[in-house]
Amino acid sequence: MTYHYRPVEISDFKRLENILKELEAIVERENKRHLMDQHLMVGSLDVLEYEIIPLIDEIVNYDPTP
Repeated sequence: MTYHYRPVEISDFKRLENILKELEAIVERENKRHLMDQHLMVGSLDVLEYEIIPLIDEIVNYDPTP
């Protein structure tokens, strides 16, 4: 198959940055909604906000200085 364009390769690090931004946007949207209108369960939202996002943030914003 011949492409007329070159598919853009995205590094895995950039993918993680995009995932982090998307997860932060999801949490922000969910927090703006009324409790009864939220799409995610409260427990799931807490796991995203307080466990998953901080772990990915440590990878993306790694600072090697002591």
